[in-house]
Amino acid sequence: MPSGKKKPEYWLFLEPCVMVSLTNNAVLFYHSLSGKRFESALTPTVQKIIRDLTEPDNGYVTGLDSGDMNEPDVQQLINQLEKYFMGDLLKAEWSDGKPVNILPEPYFKSYLTKESLQRQEVRESLNYDDYIHELDIYLSSRLPAGSPDPFPSATRQFIFPGVTTTDNQELSWSHLEPFIRQVTRFRITQVHLSGTHIETYPHLDDLMDLLTNAGVPVKLHFQAAGFPDGLAAKILAYRRAKIVFHFSYPIDSDSFNNLINDLISSGKIKQSEFRFAVSSQEELVTSRQIIAALHLPNASIDPYYTGTNLDFFRQAVFITREDIRSSKPDQKEVFSRISVNESDFGKFTLLPDGNVYANLSDPPVGNILSNSPEELILKELVDGISWGRIRKKVTPCQDCLYHFLCPPVSNYELLLKRFNCCDVFEKS
Repeated sequence: MPSGKKKPEYWLFLEPCVMVSLTNNAVLFYHSLSGKRFESALTPTVQKIIRDLTEPDNGYVTGLDSGDMNEPDVQQLINQLEKYFMGDLLKAEWSDGKPVNILPEPYFKSYLTKESLQRQEVRESLNYDDYIHELDIYLSSRLPAGSPDPFPSATRQFIFPGVTTTDNQELSWSHLEPFIRQVTRFRITQVHLSGTHIETYPHLDDLMDLLTNAGVPVKLHFQAAGFPDGLAAKILAYRRAKIVFHFSYPIDSDSFNNLINDLISSGKIKQSEFRFAVSSQEELVTSRQIIAALHLPNASIDPYYTGTNLDFFRQAVFITREDIRSSKPDQKEVFSRISVNESDFGKFTLLPDGNVYANLSDPPVGNILSNSPEELILKELVDGISWGRIRKKVTPCQDCLYHFLCPPVSNYELLLKRFNCCDVFEKS
């Protein structure tokens, strides 16, 4: 490598669309436009070159001399970069100085820092519309006296019309109404209403009127079993409303068929979604067969972790090294994954006790009685952990070459207390 102020003989540069992941013993180059990638083992010389290239002040450009060029590992690196149109080599004599290049770095990454948010002028200049877009609201949490929760922890895994608090509770309308009026001033793109038997919530019509008048799309979540007759027509009369039916096993075939037939005959089936909670391979296969046989629109499957079905989860949820390698996120997606948790960012969940969460597996951010939407956003940005939980911050993903190719840290991983639902480190 050239030292001091000695002019290099060559300039090696990377294209701005190339993303680089570096560990102690390997490097991954990923072309975010073509989806091409290659990996290389690290020798001391190659490691120095990669670190120089990715140093922000160098802007994806570093100098090489003839000594570097004579090393086989460096030649191999350059050949690979040229082969996949990720970089190139220029003779230094062709330019008066170092070529100008752009190091790819998300603006959001540098802007979203605890340090900057401590300054009052930054807080006042925030566009809060950029930081909130979805609300999950659990209106009620009730169980018949003496009855155990049939789906404990389901609401921590996916949105589900189940129990969220230990006490029988109902979200206070006197607290919820002013909060909804405040939060709908922002660009809320989706509200989910859930809980146990939310059709009995005394202010459901008032809430739907408020959200509908604000132009907010609403999805209402119900257990399919025992769904009241005539309720679908009433709810779907609201503009931009949809019903999400949750099925769990065992499924009563008569009530299931009656529900589907009623939705078809009333023309409401396309305004409905169908989600199957499955905890075994048998239930997974059966659900797929039902969806295919009935041509159910908007159908999906939610694997449910019971605490004793890890083998099923390994089959249905865990991903492989090859799954990760075959993913092709674009540069915007990569930037998002290295900046925020895409699954949680911009979302809040309200529970019947008024507490607000960015993720139900984490401590509450605040409460709708004592915090405005703006205060909740700032609290999560400054002190929260959910929105900023990226793979580069958790073990063992922080040491993984593929951290930005992976999907965000999921609710399942938080519940399992395992941040690598994959086989990468099992095979390493």
